[in-house]
Amino acid sequence: MSRRARILPLAAGSAALGLVLSGCGDIPQPTRPELTPYERPAVGQGEAGEFLTTYAQQLDEALGDGPEAVEQLQTGPLLERTKAEMLIAEKTDQTLGAVGYTDVVAGGPLVDSYPLWFMAFATPDEAAEGDDAEDEIQAMLVRRDSAAEEWKVVESVFVPAASQPTILADETGSVATAPQAHTEAADRVAAQAAEYMQSGKVPDGAPAFPDAGFQDFRDYIDELGAEDTGFSDVGAECAVDTEAGLSEYALATEGGGVSFAEIRCTITVNVPESYFVDLGDDIDAVMTTDGDGNTITITAGQPMLTTTEGEEVTVSSPGWFMLESATSGESGGSED
Repeated sequence: MSRRARILPLAAGSAALGLVLSGCGDIPQPTRPELTPYERPAVGQGEAGEFLTTYAQQLDEALGDGPEAVEQLQTGPLLERTKAEMLIAEKTDQTLGAVGYTDVVAGGPLVDSYPLWFMAFATPDEAAEGDDAEDEIQAMLVRRDSAAEEWKVVESVFVPAASQPTILADETGSVATAPQAHTEAADRVAAQAAEYMQSGKVPDGAPAFPDAGFQDFRDYIDELGAEDTGFSDVGAECAVDTEAGLSEYALATEGGGVSFAEIRCTITVNVPESYFVDLGDDIDAVMTTDGDGNTITITAGQPMLTTTEGEEVTVSSPGWFMLESATSGESGGSED
């Protein structure tokens, strides 16, 4: 049993990974009070564009060098996802590569201590991404934890271009953090997304998750539970990934706010002892045990971008990603 591959060949680009920056868009400049002596913008003028341009080139090289090289460029949920994608690509004889962009809009808040952070919204290069490039953007969260460390990308997702918010920089070049109304709405929607992924039912008052990139996960659960698979007791437990701390990074927009979240799910499948099951290349690629046992556990992650405008909440996600798998229990009928 295998799910649809989530790795794209080099010619098509990789939806979770690379970028190339050739320009940086200006954003509107309203006024605000002067800085206190202890505050400064998290990212200086031109600093975001310089980092992202270098990041694209280095990422392309790191994907060929190995996980340790990628650790110098990424952290958090994105790093974990990239490492899994690299294992799956190796198992399936595919190649990961960086994607080019025509322009990037970036902004970060005022800060008085580390970590520094900013968000960037990039437009894919049509030559690299094809005719659909103009219909999507890549949203990124970038962080620097200390003066001794470099900037690293924490989260990176492709979402519809209509999801790109308008962020407003002031005369200092900084962007205000999101209002509390956005933070509360984003936390609520993330919890609702986890509930939908676990149960398959959209909670009352929640966005239309099946239309926002979440249906694929539920389809996979249904496929595993189909009668002809031989699997039994297929289930999923999902929750917001609070360890990633993504909710701490939210920017104000023209009408509300924007932030990231990550949902983590654990899929558990029992295999009857009389069955021999082909787990599929993607599950095998991220297997952390020797493959023996009649219980298969799959860890998956689904990143999401949440924007608010007044009372309206919009959620977008590129889909789910397999991160890890393991087997346990008595040796059953699993084979590579």
